[in-house]
Amino acid sequence: MIKYLSRRALSSLIALFLFLTFMFFVTEAMIPGDFTTQFSLTLDQEARDELADDLGITQPLWQRYLGWMSGVIRGNLGMSFDGDPVVDILKTFIPFTLLVFFTGTVIAFLFGQWLGKVVAWRKPDFWSGAASVSAILLYTAFPPWLAFLVSFFLTRGLQLSHSPYRTGSASDFNRGIWRDSPFTPQTIMLYIVFTFLAVWLILTIVNKGLHKSRRQMPGLLWAFTFIAGVAGIWYSLGIIPYVMNVISAAILPILAYVLLSFGETMLIMRTSMMDTIKDDYISTARAKGLPDRLVRDKHAARNALLPVFSRLIVGLPYLLTGLVIIEDVLNWPGVSSALFNALYQQDMPVVMGALLVVGVFSAITRLILDVLYAYLDPRIRYGTGRLGQHG
Repeated sequence: MIKYLSRRALSSLIALFLFLTFMFFVTEAMIPGDFTTQFSLTLDQEARDELADDLGITQPLWQRYLGWMSGVIRGNLGMSFDGDPVVDILKTFIPFTLLVFFTGTVIAFLFGQWLGKVVAWRKPDFWSGAASVSAILLYTAFPPWLAFLVSFFLTRGLQLSHSPYRTGSASDFNRGIWRDSPFTPQTIMLYIVFTFLAVWLILTIVNKGLHKSRRQMPGLLWAFTFIAGVAGIWYSLGIIPYVMNVISAAILPILAYVLLSFGETMLIMRTSMMDTIKDDYISTARAKGLPDRLVRDKHAARNALLPVFSRLIVGLPYLLTGLVIIEDVLNWPGVSSALFNALYQQDMPVVMGALLVVGVFSAITRLILDVLYAYLDPRIRYGTGRLGQHG
């Protein structure tokens, strides 16, 4: 397994390098003019040329690429053309994207695989057909259109959600309960994400120990323990009011992202389950008189999950692209705000920094999913399967 994960990590680094190289040259080639173009009405040509020299824009393209890539290797993303460190700019926006991406991906996967196995297990009827058609429509939906519908129905139609921070600026969170708070919204978002991860990891280890003794924590008990553990940590830290404020503001982008991404998981899970239930061991389990739900969840669904994980790993770049678009449409102050604002201003250090964040998000998440895939597939865990067949 170590060899397998090492190969996956190396392939992720190579893919990240190729992605950054491609985006650097494509972005430089496609954007007309440069950073000084926006000052054409206020500065004469001589002043603009001097500014371009100071910023290094006049250097050859290959020299700028080597300088930027060497800075990335050293952990230095440079300075934006406005004079602020790129790292400081990205630190402001990353927690917003991390919250939506992590929470939305987990919810979409859990809901999609559950709905897929239920639809495949039951006999074809109106509801299973409606669920499948809805999943297809949402999966193929245009992200801006989907984000607009979510915003319209929730904020204007049903009035179930509101986001008081609609101007797309991270500083807009510094109001109300945040004015005298010892925490920042970014800190609370990181607490939310890492609390989820910590409690999930603890419960996974506990469940693994129970599994060795031929026991397993029931699904409802696992969910209740997870929620209680997360809420308990938040209460002990005294951050529940801030967490609720952040979650209420993040409902729209999370919901839009879930609707965009769960459809593919549901469809692949349904197809995989329909193939799995035809296998002999499913018929044998039923013949033994095991409860129908136990056969579905413990026998069929576990094996059917492998293609779902495989497709999720491959489809991460698409999901991240959809998330960036959703953030921009809903004015959510995530990485998309840094990316699109920098594109408008032709601030290339910030553009490449934002693209680096997207690439790193994709690489790290794919590596985590590879670990889960190896956990589910004994052929990989014990080195008897074909490596990298799903990547």
